[in-house]
Amino acid sequence: MELKEYFKIIGKHLWVFVTIILLTTVFAFGFTKAKPTTYTSSTTFTVNKASALKQSQANYYLYDNYYNVQSSGLYAQVVASWFSSPAVVTDIYQKAGIAVPNVSQNTLGKTFKATYDQPSVINVSISGSDQTELQKLMNAAYDVLQAKTDELGQNDVSFYELAKFEPVVTKDNPSLILNTVIGLIAGIILGALIALAVEYFKED
Repeated sequence: MELKEYFKIIGKHLWVFVTIILLTTVFAFGFTKAKPTTYTSSTTFTVNKASALKQSQANYYLYDNYYNVQSSGLYAQVVASWFSSPAVVTDIYQKAGIAVPNVSQNTLGKTFKATYDQPSVINVSISGSDQTELQKLMNAAYDVLQAKTDELGQNDVSFYELAKFEPVVTKDNPSLILNTVIGLIAGIILGALIALAVEYFKED
């Protein structure tokens, strides 16, 4: 079948084609417009291992604390992995004084998004509909992780310390125009397919 024949069939069932386009476009517009406002809070943690011995105290070269830096990087990976632990996330909610969501452990473990970057940096973000809660959760996360770090290193005065940048909260704005255009394109494709299907079954 040639391309012009497809256009003829679509023209023959133009009302179906146009109706589908209108429905999908209006749906995309309405869905985007009615979508609840969400926010994203993000911050950066850095892991530092204090040196038990300063260069001035040693008669040999400490390589600018090279091994401390490497050790901090390895521990940063451990800290980043804690964010995917339902137990740790539960502790964070409790520390923030916020009720733990009634969701599966798998979902709870995805509450925070943490990515580890060299050498000892962890970028953390969390999304939700309440700016205040997000701020509390991010601050509580630092408190919980530092407390756990202190607990692990209670017999080591040169264990690790976490440093946190001030969390940044931004409003997530879905693109109304983009989503509407996507709905329009989807409507054109779907409308054409349905028009062709109507013609096909009509012939049968």
